[in-house]
Parts: sequence; C-alpha cells; structure tokens
Amino acid sequence: MKHKVILDTDPGIDDAMAIAYAIAHPDIELLALTTIFGNVRTHEATHNALALLDHWECGADVAEGEAAPLSMPANEPGYLVHGRNGFGEVDIPASTRSKHALGAVDYIIEATKRHPGEIVLCAVGPLTNLARLLERDPDVVSRVRAVVVMGGAVHRKGNVTPVAEANFWNDPHAADKVLGASWPLVLAPLDCTMPVLFTPDFMQALADENPKLGKPLAEMAKFYARFYRSHQGLGGCVPHDVMALSWLTVAGAFRLQKGALGVVTDGPAIGQTLFQPGGTQSRARCFDGRPDHMVMIDTDPQMFMADYMKVMTLHAG
Repeated sequence: MKHKVILDTDPGIDDAMAIAYAIAHPDIELLALTTIFGNVRTHEATHNALALLDHWECGADVAEGEAAPLSMPANEPGYLVHGRNGFGEVDIPASTRSKHALGAVDYIIEATKRHPGEIVLCAVGPLTNLARLLERDPDVVSRVRAVVVMGGAVHRKGNVTPVAEANFWNDPHAADKVLGASWPLVLAPLDCTMPVLFTPDFMQALADENPKLGKPLAEMAKFYARFYRSHQGLGGCVPHDVMALSWLTVAGAFRLQKGALGVVTDGPAIGQTLFQPGGTQSRARCFDGRPDHMVMIDTDPQMFMADYMKVMTLHAG
C-alpha cells in the first residue's frame, strides 16, 4: 500500500528536493503540499509549491497555512540560504492554478477524516500548522498514521544559533506543542541530516539521469552549495527535508533513539531541542507527562544517497 503523504513545507531548495522525491517514489502518494513561512513567507511558499507541482506535472493539492508564529513576531525568511525566490534564483514558471479553497489546517482535518489511520504528515518547515491543528482538532492524534518532523538538533549544535535549528527557532512554541503531543511521531533532526552531502557531481548525475526533476534541482543546488561553502566550508549542500520522507521508504538508513522531547521557548537558548532518553530520569520537570518519540540520530549517507539516486533514475524511465 502506498504511503499517503501530506507534506507541510516552506519551499525552499531542500524542500524542492523532498517534493521531487515524493513525486518520483512509486510507494508515495503525494496528496497535498500545505504551506508555511520559513525559507520564504507563506504566500511565497504557496506560489512556489504550485509552481513546482505544475512544472513537474503533479496534481497534488496546495493548501495555504499560517502566516505567522503562534505567539512571537516572525523572523526574517531564509533568503540568504535559499535565494530571494526560495529557489536559488532559478526561475520556475508561475502556476496557472489556484490554491485549495480550504486552508492547511482545515485541509488536514478533512483529509484525515476521509482517510483515518492512513495519512502521514511530513512537516519540513516551522510547525505552526501542526500546532494549530492540535488546537482545533485534538482528536487528530488518533487519526494520523504517523507524523515525521524535520527539525531540531538533539546531540548536535544548531544551524541558526549555537543551539537552535531553523525550523524550531522560527516557531519554538509550536514545536514544543507538537513534540509534546501523544501521536506517533518521528523526529529527523540535524543529527541525521548533517552527515549527508549532495556534492556538485551528485547533483549533475541527478540532472543527467532525470532531466525533468534533476536539472532544476541541480541549478538550485549551486546557490545552496555556495551558502554551505561560505558559511560551513562544505563541498556541497545538505538535503535536510528529504529525511522526513526517506524515513518512510528507507528506514534502514537511520539509527534511532527513543525519548521525550521539548523545545526552549524563551531566552538566549530559544529554539533549542531538549531530549531525555527513554528509560532515564532527571530532575527536569519539562518532560513530565510527555510521551517518548523516536529520534533519527544518525544516517548511513551512502545508503541514503543511493536510494535517492535510484528513485529519481527509475522515475525517469
């Protein structure tokens, strides 16, 4: 049976890599993209989501999400990392179709009622939409098949502050709510994303094997890789958001650890991921009553990259 996926996204170059993988994978049925701020503003994310789906001839819905964090002013979008248009200044023609009549939260509520126990929510941006979903419909925790979140940094340092990862930093209050909810959640933090590097040679091979999906990604990756080279000295770019989908399709590429999770919501450590391993105790009261979730703490880069290339190559036919 195919994985029915709603991808909550702020496209975004690595978001585009994840969207391409979802379109290409024979075992994924991409129902919708729900949009959120982060790499770009929410209305720009909606524009980008529609443009990509049209460019790649995918009929998935696009439902627009929240425009601002739960309870703090919005941070500036990640234009430095992803370019002013979110795609590394690569031009993707605008879509001729419209966003869905329902907003993101209502769309997810309706979809999970129509397909109870079947839908996987893959969230690869700030978690505001999912936090609002929990507020509006607490019973949704029993209707989703799984929630996979790309965000946070458990045993690694952050990427926007010494302790905070970008998605959680952009709405720490939402992230804390989502990680504290009793639904089947798997976290894909920087621990599992940073070991993987898509090099220029890998991206060129991707473009050669699947020109339709791969060529735009390879062009976008040039901008993305310049950021990683100038800011972190890396010889490529990190495909963070793909991990949320790869958990569904190539789980053997990841090492897991179970435990309770939280997020710091104020002060200089705002956005920091808090983790208490399963079966341990501490005097930290912030974990009281919180469920244990699975955390992807490491990745086999060769296995992950081989899977990505294989899926894209087979899709090209």
